[in-house]
Order: sequence, then structure tokens, then C-alpha cells
Amino acid sequence: MTATLLRLALLLWAAVFSLLPLAAKAQEPWFEISRLNAGLAPPPADIQRDTPLGAVESLQFYLRHENYDAAAHLLDLSAIPPERQSERGPVLARQLGSVLNRKVILPWDELPDRPDGWLTGTTDNEAVGRVRRSILLDALEMQDHNVSLRLNRVKPANREPVWVISAQSVGNIAPLFNLYGPTDLEKMLPEWSRERGFGGLYRWEVILLPFAMLVALFLGWQTLHGVGWAAQLWHRPLYQRMLRALRWPATVLVTTAFISFLTQNVLIVSGTVGQWLSPVIITGYIFGATLGLVLVIDVIFDRVTQKDPHELADPENIHLRSMATTISGLRKFVVVSAVLLGTGVFLSQVTHTRSLGLSLLASAGAVTLIIGFAAREVLGNILAACQIALNRSARIGDQLLFEGSFCTVERIHFTYVQLRIWNGNRLVVPVSYFVSDAFENWSIEEVGMVRPIILTLSQSADVDALRSCFLKWIEERDNGIESGEDARDVGPVEGANVRVLEQNMYGQQVRFELPTPNPGTFWQMECEFREMLMKKARELDGLDVTMLPPEQMRDRPEA
Repeated sequence: MTATLLRLALLLWAAVFSLLPLAAKAQEPWFEISRLNAGLAPPPADIQRDTPLGAVESLQFYLRHENYDAAAHLLDLSAIPPERQSERGPVLARQLGSVLNRKVILPWDELPDRPDGWLTGTTDNEAVGRVRRSILLDALEMQDHNVSLRLNRVKPANREPVWVISAQSVGNIAPLFNLYGPTDLEKMLPEWSRERGFGGLYRWEVILLPFAMLVALFLGWQTLHGVGWAAQLWHRPLYQRMLRALRWPATVLVTTAFISFLTQNVLIVSGTVGQWLSPVIITGYIFGATLGLVLVIDVIFDRVTQKDPHELADPENIHLRSMATTISGLRKFVVVSAVLLGTGVFLSQVTHTRSLGLSLLASAGAVTLIIGFAAREVLGNILAACQIALNRSARIGDQLLFEGSFCTVERIHFTYVQLRIWNGNRLVVPVSYFVSDAFENWSIEEVGMVRPIILTLSQSADVDALRSCFLKWIEERDNGIESGEDARDVGPVEGANVRVLEQNMYGQQVRFELPTPNPGTFWQMECEFREMLMKKARELDGLDVTMLPPEQMRDRPEA
């Protein structure tokens, strides 16, 4: 047994030692090449290529002084035949300088001044870092994909390793220059306008960009009024409302499209301007598209939603109330989904802009806390509105008693519930407060209820006579004998009753229990039957029996 374990241990150690050369090769701190720029003249004596920072500083120095022959030594021209390197090298260096000035924000903080390109870890102990042989300077959009601009550490045969622009990146310089280089219009500008001015910007940028912004605002204003004018040409109300809803989204999109076309096709702006303009353009496109989608969907939902709360309050329209509440909840879901989708697209796009993307990621925790604290009430109300839509504790058209007021639910918004009080006024209640406070919903399940009518009669009043009249009136209305709009708003007679509650010095209190199937008209029926009972009591009073309390007792205050 011991011999077998010893053999297994020896085999394991042999396997580990056999893999060590492969691991060492995988961790090679440079790319080995046969020759570097053999077709160029000897590099200048002041060139610095031993560290990433030194290589980029030398490249910027030579480009600033238009010494393109020296700058070519900082490019890996291995993919170009040696006999053509002396011709193509300076041209590619000049084109690279134009691309760097216009579209690239160099990550100076990520360029170490060490030959091994050491990447420091998350602590002060550098042992947690690693050696690098390739550093990403930037990623640029080229047609349908992104291309990387990299700085590689290469080691020619029998020479020291140096840092240069990678051969793959050199192969992309010409296409990038064709895409981001000076346009035909810019070449036609005076020479003085193409020189650097305030803040490192081209002078034509300082002059033309404010004017371009004014033109963009004018186009937006024209779009706003043009779409509104076009909406008046349609005769169908739905199309008119949809076009009116698209006025502001169209304004944002047209303004953004004009700025994007001007700064990316007509006059290519420098990297300093593009760093801030690119997120603005992305935000404009996403905000305009998201706003247009939300407004159009809102118009469609508003079209198919029953708007008359009185019609929805009818007990026979319980399915319409459920449908209206479901559509309201679906509208909220679609709007929230569209906003989240737009936010996700925005965050995925701004990561292409390295400085902004990294700043957003670095501050995501703090921003999340700030936004969450500031929007806690809004988010709570939105979740509460979704809760109402799911559990249907209050549906659009439901009639309820909220804080002593008889109300009809008119709208359930994201942050508040709009209630129509019986007197015509509107009560606006935050959704979170609405769901946390108790209320009586008279439209859930069985909408019928019994309304008590309490009368004070004399000690010798004929309760049976009033009981007979009371039940007779209910039966006549329930059977449709009585005509009128409110003929069927009472009944059935089986739910009615008359009870003597108590007797005191003022007389006897009698409760007439009136069944009402419609909560929208119960108060009117209650008042009408109270009037009919009092009128009948006065007719019977003084005939054979006293129905009402003596006058001297009526004026006496209750104990």
C-alpha cells in the first residue's frame, strides 16, 4: 500500500514539473518577433521605447513636431515588406497622429513607467499585480465593429524588448484615418482655422460648434411645430393623438441626428469634444426613442381604456372595472420596462466611451445610494401601484369609503390615486398611503348592501302600518312596477326588515333596513325612502294613533 502511494506521488510531481515550461512560456513578458522595422533608418538617439509611458510620450513628441520618420519607429511595421517600410511608415505615423488628436483620449494613468508594464493590484502590495505585454489605449468604432489600438512589448532577435504600437493596430490605421480623418469640407477651411486654439481645440470647432448648436435648436423648434401641424391634417382622433404625442420625441431625435451627422460626417470633432459629445448623442437617441415608445403606448392604452368612471361603477360592469385596472397595470409595466430597457442600452453604449464608462462603473455604488435615497418615495409609490394592479384591492370605477368620504376611483397613476368625491371634487392620495390605510370598498364581490333608516316615533306609534308600506314600496320597485331611472335600485324585498331598536323618554327608535343593490345610488334611495316614511307617518298621525313624538319632546335636547 505504501509503495503504491509513493508511486502516485512521484507521478504527480513529474506531471507538475513537466507543465512548468509550458506555464513559463504562457507567462512570457513579451512577444517574440524576428525583426522590427528593418526597412527604416536607425532610430533617433532620444527615442524612449523601454517603458509604455516613455513610448507614448515619445510618440506624442514626434507627432507634435511633425517628425513622422522618427514616429514610425514606434510602430510595429512587421506586416509591411521591408522595402516599403521607409515609405509607408511616416505616412502611417501622420495618419495615426490625426486619429489620436481627433478620437482618442489616452489613458495616461494606466501607462506605467516600468519596462514590464506592471499592473498594480487592489492593495499596496505589488505582489498582487501582474506583468503585461499588451496595453489597450482605446477602442474605436469602425463600421460594424470595434477595433483596438494597442501598445505591445515586442522582442526582436538579439535585441532588447521595446514597446510599440501593435502590428494589428498599425493595419487599422489607414481605415481609421479614412473614417475619422479630415473631411473634404475641413480641408477647404483656411489654414489658420485648422490650428489648435482655446483648450486644445481646433479653431474651427470654437467658431462653428456654437453656431451648429443654434441651428440644431432651430431644427428642433421647426420639428416640434411641424409634427403638431401634421397632426391636424389627420381626421382620425387616434392618429392625431399619436402624432401629438410624438412631437417632443421627434424634436429630440431630429436635433440629436443633426448634431451626430454634423460632427461625424461633415466636420470630425477632436477627441476632447467627442468625449463629451458622444454620450450626449447616445443619450439623445435613447431618450427620444424611449420617450416616443412610452407616449405612443400610453395613447393606445388610453384609447382602449374605459374612461367614464360612472359607467364603470355600474354593478353590472364588474368585468369592465377589472379590464380597466388590468390595462392600467399593464401600462405601468410597459412604461417601466421601456425605461429600464433604455437605461440598459444607455449603460451598454457609454462603456464604449472609456472615461465616462469607467467613471459610471467606479461611482455606481455611490450613485445608486444617492438615487435610491432621493427616489425612495417615487419607487415606493410605483411598487404600490403595481401592488394595487395585481391584488385589485381597488379597481378603476370601484366605489369606496375613504377617510369618511364616498369616492369613486377614477385613475391609478404611478405615484398617486385619483378619487372622485360624491360632491364632484377630486381627492389625490399617494399610492403608498392609499395601500397602507384601511378603506371600505363597496364594489368588491357582492355590491349590494343594507342601508339603515332610523326614525324616532311616539310610544304608541303603529309600526306595523309603516312596515307594510315600507315593504310594499320595495316590492313594487323591485318588480319594476314603479317606473323611472332608479326603479330597480332597491330590493330584493327579502333583504328588507323593520326593527324596534330601543325605547326611551322621547319615544321608540325604529330601524328600517333598506336593501340597495347599487352602491352608486344607495344614498339617494336612503334619503328618498326616509322622506316617504316621514310623509306616511304624518298622514297616519292623529287619525287613530299618534305616530310622531309630542312637540314638546321634539325640542328637548337628548341626554
